[in-house]
Amino acid sequence: MSHSRSWRIGKVSRVAVALLGTGVLLVGCASNGDDSGTDTTNTSGDVVTGMVNEQPDPGDAVAGGTMTYGVQVLVPSLDPTKTAARGGSGGEAFAAVYDVLMSYDTASGEFEPKLAQSLDTSDDGSTWTLKLRDGVKFSDGSALDANAVITSIDRYNAGKGNGAELWLASVESAQASGPTTVDFKLKTPWMRFPSMLALGHGMIVAPSSQQGDKFTAVGAGPFTEDLFTPSVERIFKANPSYYGGAPKLDKLRMVALNGPQANLESLNSGQLDVAYIRGLTSAINSAKSAGYPGYIDVLNAGSAEIVNNREGRPGSDVRVRQAIGYALDTTLIDQRVENGEGLPGSELFGPTSQWHVDTPGIAYDPEKAKELLNQAKADGYDGTLDYVVLSEPKDHAIGLAVQSLLQAVGFEVNLILANNAGDIVQNVYVKHDFDLAHAGIGMYESILDLGLFSTTNSTSMANTAGYANPAMDQLIADLQQAKDNSSTLAIIGKIQTLWNETVPSAPIGGLTSFWAWQKNVHGVVPTATGIMLFDQAWMGAK
Repeated sequence: MSHSRSWRIGKVSRVAVALLGTGVLLVGCASNGDDSGTDTTNTSGDVVTGMVNEQPDPGDAVAGGTMTYGVQVLVPSLDPTKTAARGGSGGEAFAAVYDVLMSYDTASGEFEPKLAQSLDTSDDGSTWTLKLRDGVKFSDGSALDANAVITSIDRYNAGKGNGAELWLASVESAQASGPTTVDFKLKTPWMRFPSMLALGHGMIVAPSSQQGDKFTAVGAGPFTEDLFTPSVERIFKANPSYYGGAPKLDKLRMVALNGPQANLESLNSGQLDVAYIRGLTSAINSAKSAGYPGYIDVLNAGSAEIVNNREGRPGSDVRVRQAIGYALDTTLIDQRVENGEGLPGSELFGPTSQWHVDTPGIAYDPEKAKELLNQAKADGYDGTLDYVVLSEPKDHAIGLAVQSLLQAVGFEVNLILANNAGDIVQNVYVKHDFDLAHAGIGMYESILDLGLFSTTNSTSMANTAGYANPAMDQLIADLQQAKDNSSTLAIIGKIQTLWNETVPSAPIGGLTSFWAWQKNVHGVVPTATGIMLFDQAWMGAK
């Protein structure tokens, strides 16, 4: 017999942590996009993650208006199989149209039913029963029932959506046991399975969406697609038949500006109602000090040097990868780039994370780096690295610092500046035409298993580094089956140890983001990976 439980993602208490470097910003209670909301402080200025500058009770919600949200990327398609659902880069657009079966409560660290009515499990976590709300309709008027859920998930997996490989490796079957009930039978117990229904798998696409090769975005979310101008804006209009009641907003407009500073400036000028300020500490601190309400999050290993492990590349030699890891002084990089205000570190899960362990990341040791590099050179390696970096002020500064540190131990680094993020995607993520690239590994707090599997498992298409190690694959499988915090953290410690020995890539720090909004904006709710939900959003008088 299944029974209902509230599923918490291993929340553990955190304390203030002293970080190396002067003026270091400590962002507590988050990581991996700490999707949590616990306040953590340090002597650097009581900076916290979670909800900040919280507003007083605004009174009754006001209907009407268009809310403009400055995102990082406007996805070219609203097909969830085409782009990973993540906050600021497509996740909000998908959630607006499709909603999510499960949402992540960033304050409690628990997954709760949203579009679903309930998600129950057997005691061992090997079977899960999803109950849908009665009477929910897609925007085309058809029923969102059990068969529609299964059809959507099957389509998502067939389309190789983000997380499909982990799903197929973990879920034995999904069957309808009633008009509004889906039973998921897993191959092994998995207590964090609800996390899979908070992103792409839980964004249910109506059967009518796919007509041959033509895709039309039809969901049961609070909005429907209204207008899309590539590289300019996406506009959504309220769905009056939304199960939770028609949204207060008439329209939701998303625009992509030229980075975090531009988003902050547009917020200050009143052109944006909500701004995604990603990775630029000075802009984040400025927005927070100005009193903007919002949500602060930290993406673990969100700043990293990706090493191409594939045959024919220097990184196929573990000694080269190790030399890169030992050569990088993360504190020095942070001083040069963020004036010591960032979150430097070589570990997968930094001190702000609930998944942080006592096992440190690879230590800065230039002499060890020289020794390993010389060994590789003795066997024929010429010491050169083609290093791809985005031609944007912060990333360029990181690139120059990394180039200097690597050349100091004997590498010859050819810095290749990419004109835009699209070039990075093509050369690094699609073509794998690089030796080293500055990007991010990205371990979101709420999706621990998916993050590690996607970026590190040897079978994952999202494994940008091309790293393959049977021992790591087994540890990731063991992690998925962990039943409690203590066993989870013990396995993460083993993963970090193996990471230090084999250096798949080289994290250099956490990445902080601030979703800031005007003081007249209310009802914006963060969920997994920093996706903002707008079904309850409204705007008062300015």
